[in-house]
Amino acid sequence: MGKQYATLKDVARRAHTSTATVSYILNGVQDRYVSDELRQRVLTAAQELNYVKSALASGLKGKSRGIIAITVPQFTNIFFSRLVLAVEQVARAQGYVVTMCNTFDDPDREREVLESLIQQRVDGIILIPSERSTQNYELIRRIGVPTVIAERPMLDYGYEIYDYILIDNFDLAYRSTRYLIEKGHRNIAFLTWEAQVVSLQERLRGYQAALQEADIPYRPEYVLQGPFSPEAGCRMTRRMLDTLPQATAVVYGYHFYAQGGLPVLRENGVRIPEDLSVFVIGDPDWVSLYSPPLAHMELPAAKVGETAAQVLFERISSATNGKTVPSTVRRMFPGTFVEGSSIKFIRPDDPDGKKEEKL
Repeated sequence: MGKQYATLKDVARRAHTSTATVSYILNGVQDRYVSDELRQRVLTAAQELNYVKSALASGLKGKSRGIIAITVPQFTNIFFSRLVLAVEQVARAQGYVVTMCNTFDDPDREREVLESLIQQRVDGIILIPSERSTQNYELIRRIGVPTVIAERPMLDYGYEIYDYILIDNFDLAYRSTRYLIEKGHRNIAFLTWEAQVVSLQERLRGYQAALQEADIPYRPEYVLQGPFSPEAGCRMTRRMLDTLPQATAVVYGYHFYAQGGLPVLRENGVRIPEDLSVFVIGDPDWVSLYSPPLAHMELPAAKVGETAAQVLFERISSATNGKTVPSTVRRMFPGTFVEGSSIKFIRPDDPDGKKEEKL
């Protein structure tokens, strides 16, 4: 995908008229006569070239501003903070600066952000999609701004269309659940985000696959879903304690849920790991500092950010120098398992965990 920002000159050339006339028409100037035929010709040319009025001075075609942008759906999420930091380190080495835009996981807000970035003529975009980004991505694809998708794919769009750099969400949940199964647990609750983001639904699939592999029946009541917040983690943990007293382990599918849920366990006198084994997907600093240190999966945020930035600069270089665009890049990085001290071993002759021994 090469950058193809059209200028007034491009529109004038397509419409076979002057840049001044194009400027008059596209800016709605009414102090001079322009025939309807010429006006329509200019408007048609602008549409065909995907012309977008620049918020800057004209004449930027083929020139670099030295700015890339990254859209972030959750500003307070430490994963995205680490990802952005890695992008900035690569950009600084390339002599670029990074502008970060928070979309709040809102597709309408995301479209506003992308339209603004296009008007500002940024050199490239790292897009972390909202729940429904397909139409918004089409906007920047049509203009031709070099873009890399990070962390969340858009499966309904087709992998072959875009570069993507992801974490392996399926593997995160699969390995977490499998580890608990290996320690003798069969009654494992799973707290996850009730979201339409396709890649994040992979965590539930990973949990289900680990159960199936171990011939443990999948029970929908063991999966609790809610909004993405510590408060939701608090509510789901209370519901788990009320409705699943037989659960011997829980996988917090996102660290925000553990952040809200762990105080609930403490308030209710639930001891970790004596009464309940806890596994967290995510690695904010407090996970290792918790007592006992929690078994968890570290997310490769820095690797995703670094790789996405490197791929983006390859695209920018190809567009700037007129080189052949490289084939689509597709990378998926696994998380890192950290054992912690929050898991207990359940003896094979004690499926309910009443004779558990701490490892």
